[in-house]
Amino acid sequence: MLNKTSLLTMESFLTSSLCTSQLTLNQMLGAMTSFISCPEYIEEANLEELIVGNTDEGFIKVIEPGPVHHAWIDIFNQIDSALEHEHFSLTRHYQITDCMNQPPEQLSQWCEGYLKGSQLTQSIWQEDFNLLDTIPDFKKGHNLILECDACLNLISMFADWDRALKVNNDPELVKSQVLNICNSIEQGVALFYQLGISFNEIKIDARDLEDINSIL
Repeated sequence: MLNKTSLLTMESFLTSSLCTSQLTLNQMLGAMTSFISCPEYIEEANLEELIVGNTDEGFIKVIEPGPVHHAWIDIFNQIDSALEHEHFSLTRHYQITDCMNQPPEQLSQWCEGYLKGSQLTQSIWQEDFNLLDTIPDFKKGHNLILECDACLNLISMFADWDRALKVNNDPELVKSQVLNICNSIEQGVALFYQLGISFNEIKIDARDLEDINSIL
């Protein structure tokens, strides 16, 4: 459960004149979640710029000690911890039930934010998926890529629900699957997180091996 005080502090900041991104709180949460899963360190300024916008004063509020900075770090760490300990749950946070026939607006916004965050890390993920092709006799790489693509497709569905219904041959069936789709998104987000850790470890091991070889 995310800290309510931190959420209120960030929501107040996002709706202030100091923030020009026009992101909602839930979009921010989605972008943070996507960013946390990245398999390689990215300058946090990229995420801050996405969420804050282009005002120096707003940027300073996020990076320098103060209520907004502490709320930012608190929320970021709580999402990271939930993913690490497998407690991350969109279903619980947005109170999704099997009687819903469309995702709540807040969840749609979360999905919009996740997609915005994934745009920052897309090139890194592509490099790492290419890395899978270099591993001899590793046959699961293609399936992992398909699973990740499927997750992003489901997130895109929730991000633009009306369009998803229009392009689907059986929109009534889709509307009956909101809870199942949300559960699948959760599993996909967890997969991205675990893959990010694995990719990072593989690259660290590879760099260590290169260092040892250079010494020898």
